[in-house]
Amino acid sequence: MRQQLRLRVLVPVAVLGLLGAGFGAFAMGGPASPESIPVSSSGALDTGAADTGAVDTGAADTGTTSTEPAPAPAPKPKPKPEKKTPLEQELDAHGIVVVVFHTPGSDLDGTAVREARAGAATADGGFLAVNVEKEGAVAGLAAEYEVLGAPTVLVLGQSGAVRSRFEGYVDRETVAQAVTNARG
Repeated sequence: MRQQLRLRVLVPVAVLGLLGAGFGAFAMGGPASPESIPVSSSGALDTGAADTGAVDTGAADTGTTSTEPAPAPAPKPKPKPEKKTPLEQELDAHGIVVVVFHTPGSDLDGTAVREARAGAATADGGFLAVNVEKEGAVAGLAAEYEVLGAPTVLVLGQSGAVRSRFEGYVDRETVAQAVTNARG
């Protein structure tokens, strides 16, 4: 009697468990794709198509018989824009840039920076002050433009070429005229 009770309880529980597991696998996995369903060569249906003489090996066909459109290629990631230097940013914005190499704390250099800034603003040019005490940031720029002392004022054209060069102090009118000349 006890064994019959166990069978009456265990059999329905086992059947329900198997049905639940099957349903869960189906729900979580989704429907099977046509490519994953094996095709038996012995039980193949006759579709009425002409016999091509090809032997069915049971391997998946490599030909495209799907009516679904091919997936679109993944979009290429956009290249990150290169970070521009302050000089490049000023050249892009204004076309002509006044660059002053200066030593902070020096009265003459401070005056040269103020005059160069005012001259650049008068002629609608860009402006960049370069502290020569910051060797790491300045060394390449100073070497490129052969700057040996401070203050030095350069007027650079759109391509970065030196249009005017002034060693030492220069007033705002001279800087403005150099910017105007570099445009023409």
